Amino acid sequence: MAPVYRLTSRTDHELTKCKTLRLYKFRRERTIVSCLLSFGFTLKSFIHALVWLCCLAVGPALASTDKVNQEINSLYDTFVQSYFELDPEPLMALYSVDACLMGVSADTEFIRGREAIIKAIGKWFEKVKSRDATIKIDFRVIERQLEGQVVTDAGYYLIRYTPNQESEQPASEFAGKFIMSFKQSLDGEWHIFVDSANRSKPELFYAAGAEPGLYFSSPTEIMAAETHQK
Repeated sequence: MAPVYRLTSRTDHELTKCKTLRLYKFRRERTIVSCLLSFGFTLKSFIHALVWLCCLAVGPALASTDKVNQEINSLYDTFVQSYFELDPEPLMALYSVDACLMGVSADTEFIRGREAIIKAIGKWFEKVKSRDATIKIDFRVIERQLEGQVVTDAGYYLIRYTPNQESEQPASEFAGKFIMSFKQSLDGEWHIFVDSANRSKPELFYAAGAEPGLYFSSPTEIMAAETHQK
């Protein structure tokens, strides 16, 4: 004859155990709140204390994000200054040794390595210099993703080409979208390791709105700063 198990009795025991644990937790939580209230804490101040503790936990993360934003944004300032002065040398410190650049032209290959990238940019700068012209570049970052020691930006760029006044040719501008990825080295510095761009209508650049903490500079502000510098 098969043994008969008292399933009902076992279930009743488990239910009784669960009720006992719930009652214990309730009494313990009520005791903690009662102790806090007995020391002069009101319910309102108790809630404020909880909010304060949450802020302490979130605060360092926000501070870290602000620091990263400032460090990455400063790299764009170097870009702007380098293009304005037609000097590729400052860009040497921005790219990693193994960086990869995808240019806007459909006929060009990927440019690999920092040395090759700086050489290509310098060659373009020399052409502009030979024509006694100037170029201005501006960026508007609309999205930034942070994952560990890697930051990826997405946004729009605008380049203005101004020929020599004696040529009597009008100034021109072209714009595009870009994706730029940065990685942090062991010394804490950020370097570009992927730089890609294409062409788009300038209207998209002008329509882009500023995002909190991300690089955004108005062309009129840059032109005003240059006028003041002169």
